[in-house]
Amino acid sequence: MAAAKRPQSNAMLYTVITFVGLFILSTVLAVIYYLKAEDFKNEAATLRTQRDELASSAEMRKIGAIVGAKQRTKSRLGTMIDYLDEMVSLIMGTLPEDTSAEVKVDTVKRKTKDTIELLAQTQLEQPETPETEDVGLKAIAKEFFDLLVEGQFSIATESFDATMKDALPTEKLEETWKFTTEQTGPFKQQIGVRAEKELSYDVVFVTCEFERSPLDIKVVYNSEGQVADLLFLPIPPEVLESYQRISETETETEIETTTETKTETITENIDPNTAGLIRIIEKLKINLDNTTNTALALQEQLEQLRNRFDDAMAAGFEKEQILLAEKEKYQQQVNDIKQDYSELEALMKQSTDQQVQTLMAQLEDERANRKKLNQELLKTQAELKMAENRMKRAQKELRVLVPPPDSEVAAYKSDGKIILIDDSAKIAHLNIGSDDRVYRGLTFSVYEKNMPIPKDGKGKAEIEVFDVGRSFSAARIIRSEIKRPIILDDIIANLIWDSDKTNVFVVVGEFDLDSDGDIDYDAVDKIKSLIEKWGGRVADDISIDTDFLVLGKPLQVRGKPTFEQMEVDPMAMEKYEASLQKLAHYKDVQTRAQVLSIPVFNAERFLYFIGYKEQSTRAGAF
Repeated sequence: MAAAKRPQSNAMLYTVITFVGLFILSTVLAVIYYLKAEDFKNEAATLRTQRDELASSAEMRKIGAIVGAKQRTKSRLGTMIDYLDEMVSLIMGTLPEDTSAEVKVDTVKRKTKDTIELLAQTQLEQPETPETEDVGLKAIAKEFFDLLVEGQFSIATESFDATMKDALPTEKLEETWKFTTEQTGPFKQQIGVRAEKELSYDVVFVTCEFERSPLDIKVVYNSEGQVADLLFLPIPPEVLESYQRISETETETEIETTTETKTETITENIDPNTAGLIRIIEKLKINLDNTTNTALALQEQLEQLRNRFDDAMAAGFEKEQILLAEKEKYQQQVNDIKQDYSELEALMKQSTDQQVQTLMAQLEDERANRKKLNQELLKTQAELKMAENRMKRAQKELRVLVPPPDSEVAAYKSDGKIILIDDSAKIAHLNIGSDDRVYRGLTFSVYEKNMPIPKDGKGKAEIEVFDVGRSFSAARIIRSEIKRPIILDDIIANLIWDSDKTNVFVVVGEFDLDSDGDIDYDAVDKIKSLIEKWGGRVADDISIDTDFLVLGKPLQVRGKPTFEQMEVDPMAMEKYEASLQKLAHYKDVQTRAQVLSIPVFNAERFLYFIGYKEQSTRAGAF
């Protein structure tokens, strides 16, 4: 009986253990389920909160009406973002960056505000039609710059005021322009012109493009319209950008005659489907600026045409005045002719006796007048004779008290000196060059350095310049003496050439330049040509301005031609009288030169003083 109870007790124990295990398992599962339920509940609450932040319940119910048609493969929010991007692109003209909707909207707002402010500023700063004075000043500045480009610097300096003419004369203005073009390259074109006001001065900037870099030419005008300053300046970046922006815009359409046609022409090329609203507005503003600039240019052209018309009117008026003056002159001549004709007609109507009496009366009047003039002439000649005698006595007394100065002192002035000798090459270097107006072919006589120039002008050597520097020159030795070689500091001279002034010569007489014993018929012309070639000036007669007289031999006058000689040569008498006149002129020149103490040189002495004696005997020397 006891054995049967043990199996029964074990079964109950297993049952209890199983029950306890199942209870524990169900408890664990219940706890796990509870925890999961809480997580789901919290997650659902979080999702509900996020949904409420994304859209309210009412908005969720109307999500289709708010967003519109849902795009395939995209959520409602993604669809709304695409629609927002399209709107931003339509306004901005460019695809938006990958950023938040708030930033995109703020960007659109800011760009729109900037564009509106720009348009408002453009409206406020819309330039008025320039005054005639500004337009004229710009035209004058452009014409002034055109003169610089064309190299007409002397005309350009005529508009300078006194200060500018002293500070920037024609030569210096030319050097400034050449230096500018060397630095920036050749001039290409004018980009634009703008005017400003600085204190009491009007300033015009002519913006120009050169090969290597652009420049602003600043022209300052005073109240009298004269150029008071001229500067070459780099262009400010903002100005250059404005010109570049204008040049990079689309090709401008032709300007029609009315404003409405211009507006249609400007806007017809803009497609709102391919550009943003801001881009369209910017293009419209650029076109507006271009139209304004074109209007200003047309206004300048109008002013230029007005100025030309005024100039033409003034020229026409001046010509009319000249023609009227000529008319008055011719009318006076006609009146004089009429009066003479009337007098002649009245005279012709007189009888022969009356005409004879009239002519005799006129003859007596003329005789009386001539007698009176002869008496006055004799009186004047007597007074002149007395004055000459008094002057001679005074000169004689003066020469006793003060010896007369040497009239030929100007001929003994040295023009330079020897600074280097190359005996082997027969070359001498001089201390004068192009700055002293030395040029190739010029000859000099060489004299001892510590001795005065001899009276006959014969030096110890003759040289001819063949190479010229700025402050020195080189000359080949044409003639020299072995016993008296050229040494350093020997002086040189040429009677014709002078670095500081132009000497005036008078040449008369007959010359034998090649020393062959025969008179050269064209010697006077050769000497005159040589003088002018070396910088001198030739006059026909002696005056107080004459520096030197080159006097040849007196002209040989043949006897008065006989009747037979005149039959052979009908021009013999005219030749005879011409030779008498030349001889009289020769003597008159010689006398006046003596009275005015003008140095006189014969042919040989003249050639020595110019260092040309040796070359004068060579073929082709003159």
